[in-house]
Amino acid sequence: MNALADLTHLIVSTMVGFYLGVLWLRFLLQYLRADFYNPVAQWVERLTRPVLQPLRKLLPAHHRIDWASLLLIGLLKCAELSLYTVVEAHALLPVGQLLFYALYSLTAQLLYFYQGVLILLMIMSWVVAAGGFHPLYALLLEISEPLCAPARKILPPMGGIDFSLMLVFFAIQIADMLVQHLFAALGAVL
Repeated sequence: MNALADLTHLIVSTMVGFYLGVLWLRFLLQYLRADFYNPVAQWVERLTRPVLQPLRKLLPAHHRIDWASLLLIGLLKCAELSLYTVVEAHALLPVGQLLFYALYSLTAQLLYFYQGVLILLMIMSWVVAAGGFHPLYALLLEISEPLCAPARKILPPMGGIDFSLMLVFFAIQIADMLVQHLFAALGAVL
């Protein structure tokens, strides 16, 4: 790969990765019915509204699932993967392969997203737990609670330390490994 292709890859992956993270957050906020009055949630809503508003007219949310966000996440990932293959291989992937790689990449990204949420929670718990409040910390708690609550039943807090975050982080790492092997096996079959 030449320097221009490397630079393009870095810029595109950073920009698309950031926006996909914001879209995942938007999807999770609605799915988990998080506090939309949180300043961070308001920022996420403002950042995604211009793109999602027209899509919502075509594909409205049903129950707690924001289909417009999921569609946009999938389309952005497919566009990113297509751009990479055009720049690197000067060809487009077949649609089946593109969808397969996009599904794998998005599954892995969601797992990495949750790992990042848990790492931020662990770090922020030392700072915010000292008696302060931070809107990002409150939002991360809401997003992680569906994963951490069952883990707290297995490993309750001891001595004021919540080890459930580490247990969930370990479980996500196991899930990531299983997803990698599952998609590798499926890719070999396809």
